[in-house]
Amino acid sequence: MEDKKGSGDLRMEDILNINESKAINLFRNRFIRYKKLAEEMGDEAASEKLMEKYPEQQKVLMGTFIDNSTLAKGFKKATPLLGLMGFTTEIVDVSQNGTDAALEIQRVCPALSFAKEYGFETPCRVLCEMEQEAARRAFPGLKASILSKQAEGDCVCVFKYERPAQTVAESTKNTPSFFPQVIKLVRLVPTLIQIGIKMLKMRFSN
Repeated sequence: MEDKKGSGDLRMEDILNINESKAINLFRNRFIRYKKLAEEMGDEAASEKLMEKYPEQQKVLMGTFIDNSTLAKGFKKATPLLGLMGFTTEIVDVSQNGTDAALEIQRVCPALSFAKEYGFETPCRVLCEMEQEAARRAFPGLKASILSKQAEGDCVCVFKYERPAQTVAESTKNTPSFFPQVIKLVRLVPTLIQIGIKMLKMRFSN
């Protein structure tokens, strides 16, 4: 039986005492394991080998946060855990039209600085792309994609997740009500006046 210790898989005992240093070690071990497997069986087979238990893991870990919640609320609950692992995360709820959707914005990629040490141009294939694929396999109907990558020169990493809204209430709860909209418009009045004055000046100067 394959020894899972040092494989780079995130286990429950890791979560209970995780910190940035331990997370970095997990990432490093994952690179080491992937590289060894790729040399033995090729990239595609190595990816599938690492994916063997990954969807099960995602089902448990990710499901704890999102099974009875919207994606955005669930991910927001998980941000403290990501913070302990060295990530700086923002979650944006983009749900609309019967779709439960969220953007996960990562300002810091802890693995970016050392991926090249193990012969990888970027950490994306071994970490984030597998994370997305495992999520898709674990949750049928969930769409997961990477919109932006720091490894490719973007200022942040952006991940998009979406699925059909679980209930009508969840799909509409983020729709602004009338009064908050009015308040926002009132607050915009000074800015709108400034824009109007500038447009008038432009008009009379021509």
